[in-house]
Amino acid sequence: MDDFINDPQIEFVKVPPIENSGIWHTRKSKLTSKREWFSHFRQSLRASRKRPDGIIACFPQLAMCSAFVKKITRSNVRIIAYNFNLGALRLGRRRAAIRFVADQIECFVVHSPAEVESYTSYLGVPKDKVKFIPLQRGKVDIARIEDFDDPYVIAMGSAGRDYETLIKAVDSLGIRTIIVTRPDIVEALPSSSNVTFMSSLTPEECMQLLSRARISVTPISNQETASGQVTFLNAMQLGVPSIATRCPGTDGYFDDGETGLLVAPGDEVDMKLAILSLWEDVSRRQGLALKAKERFHHSFSDQAAAERLQQIIESA
Repeated sequence: MDDFINDPQIEFVKVPPIENSGIWHTRKSKLTSKREWFSHFRQSLRASRKRPDGIIACFPQLAMCSAFVKKITRSNVRIIAYNFNLGALRLGRRRAAIRFVADQIECFVVHSPAEVESYTSYLGVPKDKVKFIPLQRGKVDIARIEDFDDPYVIAMGSAGRDYETLIKAVDSLGIRTIIVTRPDIVEALPSSSNVTFMSSLTPEECMQLLSRARISVTPISNQETASGQVTFLNAMQLGVPSIATRCPGTDGYFDDGETGLLVAPGDEVDMKLAILSLWEDVSRRQGLALKAKERFHHSFSDQAAAERLQQIIESA
């Protein structure tokens, strides 16, 4: 996003990770290992040694490590915790650890309006420290070419998904569906003659599958924090008609019936009716896709997010 911030008073210096943590979808554990924490700490320490005026740390782990370095070194560096998504707001030691360093962070950037209130309470910080900026996606240079010969519904992702409801819906409709997710999630799902499960694909392979799909569905079980946004934002950018579960992750992104369809959480019938309403209606699919693309470029592009980030940098 720094490519879209043209202010002579702001200079960006990127601090690379100490080691590559690999592809998320092939990880054996969702938890951050001790080795990864040590790597994040070293990266944060390296950033601090450059004596910057501010640090923008992406994801909670780097933000926490940067805040800890600031606390022990008594630095006055200002920290912006970007993409601060914990997945689940668990109590206990995890919350205590975050609260221990939360006062060292000037701004927490979350990607759902619903998360502003919940993170303010969870972190124990003033409400004006938690800001909503819509999640953005970089430009994708892949053409939208729908597969008319063998059409399919596609669903992707791993965090907070409700694939059980989707499988029930497409089974009752007999519609070909592809689900791309982690292998351990596939193992726990019921088998289906209508569903093809895929894992360990490259990002490019995922985007190609998405670009050819008739409909993209993002079924979400997580009603506490934001999930599913990367998937439906990619679909919106490509012009693939989207259906998603109404949840914190979709709050602030969809205009129901205009840029996509929202369905009730865990509601198989609602999911089935939404898919059926689009499957045979070319005109409605095209209308939703066109408005979604317009909304994406106006609100969810790198440039749109950069404008909001610049305001936060200046205020910090």
